Parts: sequence; structure tokens; C-alpha cells
Amino acid sequence: MGRLTAVAAGVIGTLVPLALTACGGDSGDGEADASASPSQQITTRAVPATPASSASAPSGGGTRIGGGKTGVTLTLPAGWRQVDPTTDSSPTVRTSFGLDLDMGVLVRQLLAQQIKQGAVFAIDGSVTSGFAPHLTAGCDRGGAVGASLEQLKRKQQALEPGSRITDLTVSGKPGFKATYDSTNKSGPVSGMTVRVSLSDDRFCYVDIEARQGAMPPEAERIAASFALA
Repeated sequence: MGRLTAVAAGVIGTLVPLALTACGGDSGDGEADASASPSQQITTRAVPATPASSASAPSGGGTRIGGGKTGVTLTLPAGWRQVDPTTDSSPTVRTSFGLDLDMGVLVRQLLAQQIKQGAVFAIDGSVTSGFAPHLTAGCDRGGAVGASLEQLKRKQQALEPGSRITDLTVSGKPGFKATYDSTNKSGPVSGMTVRVSLSDDRFCYVDIEARQGAMPPEAERIAASFALA
């Protein structure tokens, strides 16, 4: 749950480190703006738009999730499964989404708020213990900082200094992919995120996180399948 909702930020301003424990939507309200880090690396490429659908099996294999209220779609590769971390009591789900931390009850409430906003969650089912690669996808408000492309980049650098950023387009909209290594309450992690600016106040995202150095190759395929619904 690497980034939580705008509602979450207003409730737990002192819990910013906790908000970096697993994948999730950005906390739009209450985040301070920041200048891009000198270590920011930016290149440019384009991602072709993927036709939006919900829970269908595309020709390339995998399961399409999202659509409708979620605002985005993406393809889960074989072995990955969609989960609801607020109701799934399996140890791997609890560990990966931060539900076994000291403030797990609050984390569950924040995840429930994301679900109300249409967010979807998935996990690499081939990992049967500990912290598994997992993702969150959906759309959110930019809050006080905003959601233009440059504002999203600055927010990413503030959250994860040293992020490696690549410009791209998703379904014709400007966005970027960022990869990073970080340490949070779950320990050392590697992350990958795609952010797409819809307007000055709204964006869509997919966040993928794994143990540091253990990001699976499927993560790139998931990111490349990301599209607006």
C-alpha cells in the first residue's frame, strides 16, 4: 500500500512512513510539493492504448481486471490473482498489504476507502509465504498538490527520492513510469508505478511492489497492459 487516498492523508498525517508500506493510490490532500531530485532520470516512449474491458481473457493470455468504476484496466499474468485485502485473511495477503503491521486495523480502513473509490488489488499467487509482489490500480484526486504531469512527477520524487522516471502515454494521455528501491515498515522494497494525468486534479495509476531485488519480470507486462477504461 505504497500510497493511500486523500481521505487517508487527512486522517493520518503523522503516518506518512506507513503509507509507503505497500501499493496504493496517492494521497492527494496534505502532501507537500517538492522539486524534482537531481537524480531523476527521464526518457520518453509510448505505450499503445489497450482496449478497455473487464475481467476478460485477452488473446495474449492472462486475465483482464478493472473497468467501470475502477477507471482503468490491466492484465494479470498467469499465477496472479485479484484479491480484496480487507476480507482475504491469507498470511501472504496480510503481509503484502501491511495488514499485519501495528496499525493494521487502520490500514484495513484505508484500503476499504480505496475500494469504495473503485481501486482493485492483485497479488502474485506463486509466492506462498512472506511479502509477495502485489499491485493496486485505480484513479484518484490530485488534492492540494494537483495532478498535472509535472506535479505527479514532483510528488513521485518527494515520495521516493531517486525514482527513475520514463515519460510515456497511456490511452493517449500523458503519463510516466517510475521504478525505485526503498525501505519502509515492511523492509527493503522495489517498486514500479505508472501514473497518468487526466486533468489538473485527477490521475490514474497502477502501483506494483515486491521485496527489493525480487520484482518479477511480469511486472513490466502488467505495466505495459495498463490502459484507461
